[in-house]
Amino acid sequence: MIKRIVFTLLCVLILTFVFCNPAKDDKSGNTEQAADAGYGGTLVVAVTGDIDTFNPLFSRSSLGQDVNHLLMLGLADLDDKGNFVPELAESWERSPDFLKITYHLRKNAKWSDGEPVSAYDVKFTFDVLMDTTVGSPRQGSAEYIKSVTVKDSSTVVFEFVEAYPDQMFDTAGEILPEHLLKDVPRNELAVNEFGRNPISSGPFVLNKWVSKQYIELTPNETYFGGRPYLDKLIFKVVPNSTNQMTQLQTGEVDMLLDVAPEKVGQLASNNNIQIYDVPGRVYNYVGYNEQNPLFSSVAVRRALTMAIDRHKIIDALLFGYGKACISSFPPTVGWAYDDQIAELPYDPAKARQLLEQEGWKDSDGDGWLDKDGKKFEFSIKTNAGNALRSDLAVIIQDQLKQVGIKADIRTLEWTTLLDEMRKRNFDAYIGGLSTSLYVDPTPIYHSSSVNLFNYVGYADPEVDALIEKGRVEMDREKAAITWKKVQELIYADQPYTYLFWIDKVVAVNKHFRNVTPVTLSALYQVEKWYRIPG
Repeated sequence: MIKRIVFTLLCVLILTFVFCNPAKDDKSGNTEQAADAGYGGTLVVAVTGDIDTFNPLFSRSSLGQDVNHLLMLGLADLDDKGNFVPELAESWERSPDFLKITYHLRKNAKWSDGEPVSAYDVKFTFDVLMDTTVGSPRQGSAEYIKSVTVKDSSTVVFEFVEAYPDQMFDTAGEILPEHLLKDVPRNELAVNEFGRNPISSGPFVLNKWVSKQYIELTPNETYFGGRPYLDKLIFKVVPNSTNQMTQLQTGEVDMLLDVAPEKVGQLASNNNIQIYDVPGRVYNYVGYNEQNPLFSSVAVRRALTMAIDRHKIIDALLFGYGKACISSFPPTVGWAYDDQIAELPYDPAKARQLLEQEGWKDSDGDGWLDKDGKKFEFSIKTNAGNALRSDLAVIIQDQLKQVGIKADIRTLEWTTLLDEMRKRNFDAYIGGLSTSLYVDPTPIYHSSSVNLFNYVGYADPEVDALIEKGRVEMDREKAAITWKKVQELIYADQPYTYLFWIDKVVAVNKHFRNVTPVTLSALYQVEKWYRIPG
């Protein structure tokens, strides 16, 4: 399964995720309306770039995935707690041997051209996905799908090569219309006109797309979940963040999807703008090369963490829009996240004590710790052009200096830094990662992954065994026990100094109500948002 795991992590590294827009809690259309809710109005969302394609099997951009999921739904999707809930499928069940999932599609789902959404659409979509001539960037998710069989028009069965816990991540994604695309040569699907002029099974339809200017969506009158309140949802291309800020304040746009922490203060004083602070899935950390004798001791690595004031960094660089990090498991994955781990405190005195126990003392009075005639000195590498990490490196350098450790900063171009990390040609590095909701830490922590993403060379037999156990455990409650133990052991070892999660800050004009951005999507339940007059 390692190939699929690597594929998943690569997707995470480039900030892509198939299910980036969570499921809508109530698809029936029988939602309770607020007293002031009414139909009408336009929401204009500022975006930095254009969509690449409206075909979800070929979209590589985060905007494409956000927009596409408003048009084409999947069988199931993720709610705001990371659990799968019904979408095109109203229910599903697994076989006792976990080698099959049977999905039961809702019978009132239609495409915007009036055709019913059926199990034949599902089979067509996954037959395309499994076809190596197609070249979909999602193809890795089909690696362990053996077959897709239509039982009847509303029932489809997936059979797998082997049992594994996250089969739904591989099968619940967006579905294509067979009746429009079945006669298109497979090797031409990526460039087919459908990518510019799609139909919809979701709450909105594409009304107009002016390339590099805007995308205009309008309500899908055939949507089984009921008509969205808004008359129009427009994604306006505004490449410059400063222009985005200005246009939000002047009312030219209504929403910013991701406001830089240092810019929030400019908007907070505007009475017409509401700020939403949403927990993020991106964390930053310092990784230590355990092949370097300086970092081979657990006590030394713990001392380094205790010498770094993470909360001060959050206040100084993120203006408070962040949370201290104790694991690469995101808190969003609540079932697997261990919230009982006690954070190592910022304690320079204790850090010095631990270092002294390991033989590091300032024996010559020059202010730097030394041992056997060698100073505790190393370089921290990070990528050039990233202002946050550059500032972070300077703060960490100064804080380590306070305990007698000399850290030199080296900034490299991203491709060069990545090559250095792969070759393990570093002492320490500052990195960041956008995490997935797919739980399998193999590529980062398993000792077999030193040629993958385990750049620091972390190896612990007990952790290896637990990872191997957890990634095949089909019972989520049992898997949760395993994953929490993994987090506990890794945090005790401190192969990384986990620094902080970066909050996602969303800004919306206050005329819009029922706005509910969440970690997975700033546009969560946008079909339920409405605009009040004014």
